[in-house]
Amino acid sequence: MSDAQPIGRQHRELVSMLERLNDAVKNRESREEIYRIIDAVIASTRLHFATEEQLMIQCGYPEIESHRNMHAQMVDDALHLKGKLDYVGDEMFTEWFNHWPFSRVLAHIQYADRQVEDYIIRAGMRQ
Repeated sequence: MSDAQPIGRQHRELVSMLERLNDAVKNRESREEIYRIIDAVIASTRLHFATEEQLMIQCGYPEIESHRNMHAQMVDDALHLKGKLDYVGDEMFTEWFNHWPFSRVLAHIQYADRQVEDYIIRAGMRQ
């Protein structure tokens, strides 16, 4: 089995979690539920990034530093999002969330991470 398969599964899980977060905010679910989802997204994202970066090292991915920088920015954005929930009311948080770079995260998974998956497969990485 290719090492890219677990990465692909993690991508699908992250997209599902992000969609769940988006729905929770739009449906004005409780602050506690939104915190729980954001924490789960951050934990899963960190695990995913660590796994992906290790695979990039193992297969000699040529653009690893650029990709790591994108990862770091997305974690910072998620932490900033969580911080906003601490200091603003629900209305302002919903407004701010609607401008959060949600589409950038999805685009990263669909395009940049897909390139990494393809590279790992071409490199013949095996578990």
